[in-house]
Amino acid sequence: MFVGFRLAVGGAQEYFGVRADLVTYGKTLGGGLPIGVLCGRKDLMRRFRDERPADICFARGTFNSHPYVMAAMHEFLQHLETPQACAVYRDLDQVWNERAQRLNQRLREQALPVQVANMSSIWTVCYTHPARYNWMLQYYLRAEGLALSWVGTGRLIFSLNYTDNDFAAVADRFVAAARAMQDDGWWWCDAATTNKSIRRRILKEMIAHRLSSRRAIT
Repeated sequence: MFVGFRLAVGGAQEYFGVRADLVTYGKTLGGGLPIGVLCGRKDLMRRFRDERPADICFARGTFNSHPYVMAAMHEFLQHLETPQACAVYRDLDQVWNERAQRLNQRLREQALPVQVANMSSIWTVCYTHPARYNWMLQYYLRAEGLALSWVGTGRLIFSLNYTDNDFAAVADRFVAAARAMQDDGWWWCDAATTNKSIRRRILKEMIAHRLSSRRAIT
């Protein structure tokens, strides 16, 4: 669904140089429409046994072979072979690696305790200092007009057609959100704070809250 055609035209197989027995694709293959595809070797994809040829394994689903979805999938696969689509994949890793490096450089220059790591256009947010409230960055990002793919996961998935100007706007907003969070004091911590100590403290608070709730009920 996310890496099928994002890393390369041939997907993760082409990107990592492997030949998988089976591969799956999600709605990206259908241009965003609901579809699931399973591909593999002929012997693994057989739907019946030689001794019982009439005993066919059916794959059922609401949108199975839906004409609208099939047409969208056909158009998408045809588009992948065009010069315009091939140009998008040219130097893809270099483009997105350089963008990540530029953003990280800006964050370091402003002494903000956050960095990004990426695999091509799939990014994740990392924190360089232990802090209890790192998760609040998502709200500061949203205030700047940026929304993570899933709340709290720190994942950013970019469209491959982002231009340098598009990304520059994202980077400006990301830095502004991190700076606002820093200025509001959410990244303060003393020298003795560690991620382990934070997890322990939160666990103790959760247990104490659960026990107090039980006492209140009884």
